[in-house]
Amino acid sequence: MGNQTDKNKEETQSLLEKSRSLREKSKATETKLNELKAQVDEFIHSDKSTTEESKNI
Repeated sequence: MGNQTDKNKEETQSLLEKSRSLREKSKATETKLNELKAQVDEFIHSDKSTTEESKNI
């Protein structure tokens, strides 16, 4: 019985470590995604400004 408990503790620790690692990767991915969204928004708005300026000419 004690052996099974130790095995469960080890498995739990392993899963917790994997979970921490995935959360860190997720945060990094979210940061990159937000940066890309900002770049896309900037690109779209700069494109709209150029289009509107050419219409006014």
